Amino acid sequence: MPTGEGDTLRKALEAASKLPAPELPLIPGMPNAPEPWRRLAALHRELSRLSANGKYFLSYRDAAKAYDGLSPQSAHNIILALAQLGVIKIVRKGKAGLNSGKAAEFRYLLAESESASAQEGDDEIPF
Repeated sequence: MPTGEGDTLRKALEAASKLPAPELPLIPGMPNAPEPWRRLAALHRELSRLSANGKYFLSYRDAAKAYDGLSPQSAHNIILALAQLGVIKIVRKGKAGLNSGKAAEFRYLLAESESASAQEGDDEIPF
């Protein structure tokens, strides 16, 4: 089963939904990004972590589950914006339709530690 489906998707959604706001990924160029954007970025980060090669599949219908009240169309629009902002790369576009069987394929581009709480401790000198 491709990454982004079944148990992998469930684990990623669960992990992303449990994150406190300071641990959500920061969106480059959008310091005050809305929580739904950051939750979707967190979902992408979790799917990336669970994939063997950094690539994963995700439908917009499933992406909408990352934030209560988010529609698949809104998730699609946010994901396109995240791609333009350099958070993710759309490796291959999916095919629209509930039964198309063609989810989009992505790659997460940010560093694993891109969160507000990680940046708060940036006054330390790395070795």
